[in-house]
Amino acid sequence: MLHRGMRNATIQFYFNRPDRPVNSGRITNIGDGTYSDSALIPMAGDATLDAFLAGFGQASLVVPPAPGAQVAPARCGPLDRETLLAMFQQDADGTWRFRPGETDAHECKASFRLRNAHVWLRAVAALANNRGGYILFGVHDKDAACADGVDKSFAVIGLTGSDFANLDPADLTSHIKAKLDPTPRVGAATIELDGKTVGVLHVEQHPSRPVIATRQEGDIREGDIFFRYPGQSSRIKYGDLRTMLDERDAIARQQILPMVEKLLQRGPDRVLLADLEEGVLDDGKRPITIDKSLLDQLSFIREGEFNEVAGAPALRLIGEVRAAGEERIGSRGVVTDVNLLTNFLNRETLFRPVEYIRFAVEASHAEWLPIFYFAQASQLDRADLAAFIGGLGGSAKRREMFASRAMGTKAAFKKPVGTPATMLQEIELGLLPEPANSKDANNVAMAICGLVSPEGFEPATLLDLLSRCVALASTDSKGGIMSNIRRAACRLDELLFAPAGKG
Repeated sequence: MLHRGMRNATIQFYFNRPDRPVNSGRITNIGDGTYSDSALIPMAGDATLDAFLAGFGQASLVVPPAPGAQVAPARCGPLDRETLLAMFQQDADGTWRFRPGETDAHECKASFRLRNAHVWLRAVAALANNRGGYILFGVHDKDAACADGVDKSFAVIGLTGSDFANLDPADLTSHIKAKLDPTPRVGAATIELDGKTVGVLHVEQHPSRPVIATRQEGDIREGDIFFRYPGQSSRIKYGDLRTMLDERDAIARQQILPMVEKLLQRGPDRVLLADLEEGVLDDGKRPITIDKSLLDQLSFIREGEFNEVAGAPALRLIGEVRAAGEERIGSRGVVTDVNLLTNFLNRETLFRPVEYIRFAVEASHAEWLPIFYFAQASQLDRADLAAFIGGLGGSAKRREMFASRAMGTKAAFKKPVGTPATMLQEIELGLLPEPANSKDANNVAMAICGLVSPEGFEPATLLDLLSRCVALASTDSKGGIMSNIRRAACRLDELLFAPAGKG
């Protein structure tokens, strides 16, 4: 630096630290060789100095470039050549070394093999869970042995194979995505130093830490959480995990505070929460469904400026939003056998009712689940319903079974015998039984399966009767009663909601 004509005050800038200021007079003593053994230390070459200066990229400093050298841009990306070159320095004997060594943001590995992914996946997860950083391949790690008196610590040895040079970004992403969740963002680059190739992976800190291993890979176990400590990537310690989770919670609170402030400003009586995935507006008292045709008309426009906060991006809701009526709106969380049956028996208004049909065919293992109520809510006739079922996933056997029910060639009707037959006669006479226990509930369900016509009954009467049976069946440890109740529900579904035709 002195040889290039840089002033002491400028040189100070590159070496001063908050805990270690550098004296200007000391720089003079180093320059004239009177400080310690500075006279024995060879001067760095132009390439080394240029690489060192490029790492700072300070636009406010005017540094005289070496003759014929190109000035590095003021700002460099993490994988730009200037950024990577600044990480290496060349010894007097010509050996290139990685300047930072192994830290909590840098890991060095001698080789790279895509097939041995666990070797570097651990480091990827560890860096993503800390503050991000680099993995360098073709660089020797800490050399404690110093064989033959030669210290190879962080020396560039270069990659011998072509795995890294031929690495397809899609293959890299697929390896990471298949083993880690959430998926860290990783970029790759190479740099040549005196003919030796160094492969570099740059890992960003993940905003939704912790990154967790989702499957076994080498010595990585499912559920492992790795963290980068100085010199090693190891399983996280409790204190660091606790700190990470606390930071994530703090960020979440910061993100939600503006919404809470607006809620307080306007008052809860003037605010609805919009769940756009479920198509529901809710104030905690009375939810409002958004009709599917209207939901398709809603558009969200990200604008560069909003009149409340200048310069802040905002979302504007455009479209007509109406209440779907005063009926209860059913649960729209994960569909299960239980809430499908409950929504049917309670005659609840639902958003996207076809998803219940999809669940019955593709995901459930129950043989009998109502479908016509949900088909009616979706304005599907028998042919439309059968066509919809035919296009679903799941086993061919279940699609065929539900399609047969849709067309009326298969029904839930089953002639009862014994006590259920007697109950059926009473029901047909208008004398509804009042089940008192799980055994009664089972008999009522089998009796309903024998109904031929719903004439003379209010739909709510029979559905409410079966709802009471469901409540009693919850005490049955064997679980066989629910099978009969689901079949009875299907029989009522056929009688009350199926389009005219067979069944």
